[in-house]
Amino acid sequence: MTSGSTSAAVAADQLPGLAMSSPDEAARAARAVLSGAATPVDETYALQALGIVQRERGEVGRALRSVRRGIRVGREHGLGARVTDLEASLGTVLALAGRRRPAFAAFDSALDGAEPAERARVLVRRAAVCFFFQDLDGARRDSHEAAAVLERHDDPAWEARARSNLAGALLGLGRFAEADREFARAQELIESTGERYQATIIVQNRGDCAHRMGDLPRALRLLYDARRRYDELGVVPPEVVRDLAVVQLAAGLTEDAAGTADELVAVLDGARDSALRRSDGFIAAAIVHLAAGNPSRAADLARKAARSSRRQGHDDAERHARVVVLRAQAEAGAVTKRHARAAAALAAELTDRYASERLDALVLAGRLASATGLQELAGEALRTAAAGRRGRGSALRRATGWYAQALLAESAGDRRAMLRACGRGLDVLDTHALSLGATELRARATVHGSDLAALATRRVAVDGTARELLRWTERWRGTLHSLPWPAARHDAELAAELGRLRAVGSLIGSHADEAERRRIEERIRRHVHGRETAGPRTTRRRLDVGELLDALGDRTLVSIVGLRGGRFHAVVARGGRLKHVVAGDSGAALDEVEYAKFALRGAAVAADAVAGVLLAAAEPGLARLQETMLGPVVRELGDGPVVLVPPSTMQSVPWGALPALRDRDVTVAPSATAWLRARTSTPPPDRSVALIAGADLASSGAEVGVLAGVYTDATVLTGDDATADAALAALDGSWLAHIGAHGRYRGDNPMFSSLELADGPLTVFDIERLQSPPYRLLLTACESGVGSPTGADELLGLTTSLSALGTAGLLATVVPVSDAASVDLSLVVHERLRTGDDLGAALLAARRAAAGARDRATAWSFLALGGA
Repeated sequence: MTSGSTSAAVAADQLPGLAMSSPDEAARAARAVLSGAATPVDETYALQALGIVQRERGEVGRALRSVRRGIRVGREHGLGARVTDLEASLGTVLALAGRRRPAFAAFDSALDGAEPAERARVLVRRAAVCFFFQDLDGARRDSHEAAAVLERHDDPAWEARARSNLAGALLGLGRFAEADREFARAQELIESTGERYQATIIVQNRGDCAHRMGDLPRALRLLYDARRRYDELGVVPPEVVRDLAVVQLAAGLTEDAAGTADELVAVLDGARDSALRRSDGFIAAAIVHLAAGNPSRAADLARKAARSSRRQGHDDAERHARVVVLRAQAEAGAVTKRHARAAAALAAELTDRYASERLDALVLAGRLASATGLQELAGEALRTAAAGRRGRGSALRRATGWYAQALLAESAGDRRAMLRACGRGLDVLDTHALSLGATELRARATVHGSDLAALATRRVAVDGTARELLRWTERWRGTLHSLPWPAARHDAELAAELGRLRAVGSLIGSHADEAERRRIEERIRRHVHGRETAGPRTTRRRLDVGELLDALGDRTLVSIVGLRGGRFHAVVARGGRLKHVVAGDSGAALDEVEYAKFALRGAAVAADAVAGVLLAAAEPGLARLQETMLGPVVRELGDGPVVLVPPSTMQSVPWGALPALRDRDVTVAPSATAWLRARTSTPPPDRSVALIAGADLASSGAEVGVLAGVYTDATVLTGDDATADAALAALDGSWLAHIGAHGRYRGDNPMFSSLELADGPLTVFDIERLQSPPYRLLLTACESGVGSPTGADELLGLTTSLSALGTAGLLATVVPVSDAASVDLSLVVHERLRTGDDLGAALLAARRAAAGARDRATAWSFLALGGA
């Protein structure tokens, strides 16, 4: 029945079911029944439906009056079965009012003398109330009995409800695999009845179960499906929005989760839902905003949840809300003994043994107690939390347990045990990352290891050797390059959606086209997020320091790490030795980077006279940036080539513009491990060359025509021939590729950063479909070297995906540059590559050949990435 149906078309006995899926329509239809000459039995159905609608809107008093009136009508007319059903509804309403004893008394009355099938339906609802009051064993027993009876009576709709409740109880008891099986059976049953709304609820519950099992791709896939189904039904309950926000947060999709959380708050503020429903929603939204760096917003939402829970007597929900308030206050700097004791007390009172909030409360209590000198309390809280590192639960839960173990060891002064616990926690997160089939999720999920990585790195930066600091920096840096690449090459659905995106991209110009583009992009993201890893699971590629030192030869590698609220630390590897050097204040760097890029951006497209003035004005800032990032490292660089491994936030620094590096062979890598892999990779035996230009040779890719005369056997794609599919075919397995096309960096969604070809954008998702990426790739597209820092220390963007896929050398820019100057630079670079230089040496030659200020600014704006 759609929301547009007339209430007269609804049979009275359908009204209670309609009250859950279309409450407004059910209320109108029920009132129409009650205002007419209704039979007593129809009157009971109408009153029951009204009671359900009022219950869901939080109007508990009115709901009680409606249901009790229905019971009176049923008793007056001897409608025993209807009285039984209504007494069960009364029990549910009383439970939502927090009146436990009267609620169970109502269920006892309903069960007294009920026939087996009626009894089973009452048990289904009593099980839900048992779950509500955290009596999980009671919920399991009632649901199990009800399911067996309803199966014998061939009542698939109610059996599905019973099995769904049973699955919920098993989920709460930590028996995840059993819960998953019961949910699957419940969905099968309810789908057979055609009850789309109930089927959608079960899909949503299966998503929650998958989340608790640690299967985030499946959780996202199911919750996206549930959300789509609800939208089609025209009803979006706050629970699905809440669950989706929680799972997006677990997947590291913090920005998405924050948007979903804001939607949830708007839904709850605009609806008259039950107090518990509102509390749960506000708590979830508060947790998301806390992770998104909005502690004041988180505290406000958590306080709202606490007040709502307190008024209705929902003690456990109030405790969860108060924990989030304490976490937000701690994030804002409230670190006192009072806060520590409050966190410990709340953690001890939380009853859900598998809630992450309890574990978070224990860790919070341990950290606050340790910081305020309450060592005994800290030890007790952290020991309890550390138990979560083993046994059942998600990888994120176990990693939190290892973090607690690391804090415990640190407080005991056991450095070795602390570092071992940090390593074990990061190992767990590697396993978690391997379960994710989307590059974006892998990058973003590293955020869950930030505390572990920071704890270990801070320690070795203070009292460790240079070798230890390098190993620990590499342990959590460049995860995308250290794990096997997710398989996306044979994803037909993805390929089709990318084709649609290109088609609509070529028509962009109207509001409708732009809206369609956004819809397609969202479908692509949801599809990819729900993709599971195919193939065998392997382990992270670890750095062999000895192999690195051997491979460097006369090169100097500088690995830079910025500690939170501290200074940049660098490990310099040269001549078979490692040295630890401390540089400048990390807090000042980003402003200097933005100013340097601003100056280069202007100079690269200006006339020479203006470009010279801009570059001269930028010199003091470039010198400050060098001192901040490198400081004394400059004196350790030697005379040979330099390999820089900066933090992800600093990779797009115009390194070639820094005074000490302008006349050096400089390459940049996301990690030492990634550089070593690229440097030691084997070029393809077939030295094929691909030259690709965008559709407008007048403004981009003009060098391709010249290069085609140099590489006479190259695959050349220009004009209408330079389509995405043709470009991918040419790039696949090539020894050298050059793309001259307009580039578009998408800071809002880096996986959609693209190169503009004849038939539309070639995105990062397209690049990931390559069977074998080009060995070397030159990109003269504007900002092609820019990526979005995410997770612990990862980048998302075109060059990141290419290098992680296996491209050994890349040339790209960090700012928009002059097309004409890019042509001259490209020709010099290709000339040197053909004589045997690698990209770093070739780019140095181009910097030296730059005659005018504009050419110099253009050359300074390019980076050589990788090791080839």
